[in-house]
Amino acid sequence: MSRNDQRVLAPERAYQWLHSTIVTTPREQELFLTEAEIAEQSGLSRTPVREALLRLESEGFVRRVPHKGAYVPAVTDRDVEDIMAARLLVEENAMREVAQSGTAHTLGLHELIARQSDETDPVRFIELDLAFHTSILEAAGNGVLVDFYRSLRDRQTRMGIRAVSVLAQRRVQVLAEHQAIVDALEAQDSAAAERAVRSHLHATLTSIINPAHLPD
Repeated sequence: MSRNDQRVLAPERAYQWLHSTIVTTPREQELFLTEAEIAEQSGLSRTPVREALLRLESEGFVRRVPHKGAYVPAVTDRDVEDIMAARLLVEENAMREVAQSGTAHTLGLHELIARQSDETDPVRFIELDLAFHTSILEAAGNGVLVDFYRSLRDRQTRMGIRAVSVLAQRRVQVLAEHQAIVDALEAQDSAAAERAVRSHLHATLTSIINPAHLPD
């Protein structure tokens, strides 16, 4: 690899290192990362670290402190509730559109559920979860809502990974809830699809905020 290639890849490597560190931190914990600490632990110089911090700041993961590092706030219960309420508004609309269009069978949703079922890594499990929901949003055809949804999901990644890491039964429940969504979409039953996504998001909220109340 040439020196130019290394310079190009360094910001992406810094981003991936920081992203992994942040999303695997329990949501109740605050985190402050100095540029020096990040550079030392990631094995990179401060320039790509700064670029990565700017990117993460734009995605809502960190609050950057110029020339020092970044603050990662705890994710409060109110944050979780607000994000899930916004998701519900966006996803209910998508369910109606896709159910009525009759295109659900073309989206590869069964394959995504199968891949999620085989996945043991919590980070990858949540990435596939993002792909499942995004596929439905994209099929609904509103690009603005897709972008808005992605911004919500980026901020939810940290709490979602924590939920499926701590609660073994939550993985199984997610798969069943996704299948219920697909069944309703393929039956072109808008009301059932909306009920399925409401139930799924309510269970997700419960698993994050009050897991003791989640059914086995």
